Amino acid sequence: MFHRWRNISQTRGNNGGFTLVELLVVIGVISILMAILLPALAAAKRQARSVACQARLRSIAVGWQAYLFDNDDYFYQGVNANHNFGGWIGEGGYGLSRPLNKHLGLPLTIEVKEAAEKYLCPADDGGVIGQPREQLAYNYFGNSYQTNIFIIGPDKTGGGGKYKELYEQINRRLTRLRSSGVDDPIHLLLVGDNNWFQQWYPFYPASILPEEMYWHGYPDHYNMAFLDGRVDSIKIEKGIFVAENNYRILPFKELDELAYEVQK
Repeated sequence: MFHRWRNISQTRGNNGGFTLVELLVVIGVISILMAILLPALAAAKRQARSVACQARLRSIAVGWQAYLFDNDDYFYQGVNANHNFGGWIGEGGYGLSRPLNKHLGLPLTIEVKEAAEKYLCPADDGGVIGQPREQLAYNYFGNSYQTNIFIIGPDKTGGGGKYKELYEQINRRLTRLRSSGVDDPIHLLLVGDNNWFQQWYPFYPASILPEEMYWHGYPDHYNMAFLDGRVDSIKIEKGIFVAENNYRILPFKELDELAYEVQK
């Protein structure tokens, strides 16, 4: 009688808990689920940031249309105009007055970065060439974006060697450039993630470009706004002339052949 009661008691105790093997199995299953879910959650978070970034770029593109309307169709040009077109004053000394600000409902000069977040890409993760890894483009330049220097930027661009003639031809057309003076505005890139410049610029070899340049998780891809206001994620090729990627950097079709020849 005593032995039977003890066996029943022990059986009930075993049914009321987990064995070590069962516990390890549960932990293993949870670990597998976490390994599956965490990358998906990270991708969803990255996608949400990219969508928010595109929305801000769309607003900036609309601001540029208003700027052109108010300035007799002339593009903004000047030293470092590709960086200091809008945003706050930044840490790099790239300009106090930001002319696009008023077209986004902001003061021309903003000294506090929290007040200029319309120019902050939520995915801005730095990767700026020549700056420490942790330096965000928004903090350094005053905004996360950079324009196409062949329409908004200095009215003279530089390039030596085999590019010399091409840049001379571009410079002849840049001074006092109007939007009516550019070709193919539907495909012409206007402004995008700051690091897109280093991606296409011929004098930055692809071999030195860090992974941190790609804020949205895809190598060579950047959020870009076109002159017509359209915004998309674009794979940027090295070079001024692009044949098949459905976008343009060079705003003058008559120079396409020369650009193609120097890039071969």
